[in-house]
Amino acid sequence: MAGTWALNLFDRFHLGHQLMVDRLAEMSDPRACVTAGELVGPGLELAALIQPVDHRLKILEKYIRGNGLSDVIETGVVTKIDDLVAIDGDTTFLMYEGPCCTEIETGALARRKDQLGVSDRVEYLKPVRANDGDKLASARIRLGEIDQKGRRLRGTSEPPRLLKLEGRAGLKTPKGDVFESNRGPPEIHVVERIRKEAPALVIAVGDVTTHTILKEGFIPDVMIVDGITKRGAYEGEFSAQQEYQFYNPAAVIYPEAWSVIDTAIHDSKKSLVIVDGEEDLMGFPAVLLAPIGSVVLYGQPDVGIVWIPVNGENKKLARDLLEEMPIIE
Repeated sequence: MAGTWALNLFDRFHLGHQLMVDRLAEMSDPRACVTAGELVGPGLELAALIQPVDHRLKILEKYIRGNGLSDVIETGVVTKIDDLVAIDGDTTFLMYEGPCCTEIETGALARRKDQLGVSDRVEYLKPVRANDGDKLASARIRLGEIDQKGRRLRGTSEPPRLLKLEGRAGLKTPKGDVFESNRGPPEIHVVERIRKEAPALVIAVGDVTTHTILKEGFIPDVMIVDGITKRGAYEGEFSAQQEYQFYNPAAVIYPEAWSVIDTAIHDSKKSLVIVDGEEDLMGFPAVLLAPIGSVVLYGQPDVGIVWIPVNGENKKLARDLLEEMPIIE
């Protein structure tokens, strides 16, 4: 026997993936494989937004390591039907039913039976349900319907957008006031203004900005962080009444970003939004989704904190700038 191979996209690592890994750990000679290339079925929704293979493998290995299974489960990447055909001996394949499984069964497993005469076994896991009763799937997360914990989100009709390289240096932002560092700690003056003006909602974007405001004794309604600063990884930790996470690489805005931020804005709790990627463009969803009378705060490296009032003018400006970013097809 060649053991057990768990095959899955492992995109937007979610509760269903955790269940697969946990089940795999109970089986003989287990191996968890990220599928890519010709093993990815056609017609997947927002397929262009699937995480890169190395990122998916990193997240998978992090979960395995965090559960003390590194010495039990091997990991790898499978991109070709020939990779599966080449496995020696009768093998158990652990999968969820879906387009990718069809590609594997009708391609690799059929060839293994015809050419090698092996007697493979396929174990299909029962689909995990999201809170709304529908199947928890990576495609639904990419669309912004649910998050990785299966919680129903507010959803979005916003398409994925890309900020092209030539437009990054000159990117304009909605109009606001700058609290400069050379006039003293900007967070002190920002919090003073918050207490004086009492904005409808306070949204802080960025690890350093969020941290300094918290140190002044004020908790923003929504905190958007990515664990990255100008000087490298941010070592601090944040907590809140509610926590969300989504995947968003640099220079893009994906649908799940819109949906999660919209949900955080409307959940009536102090919410922490963790971006797996970069939060550089998250000010756009924040300004466009927050109610009039709110404020969006973000850091300007080596300058200070920028105060963006959420008003009609800035919403229009944010929308105009957003429409200049091409849609990711």
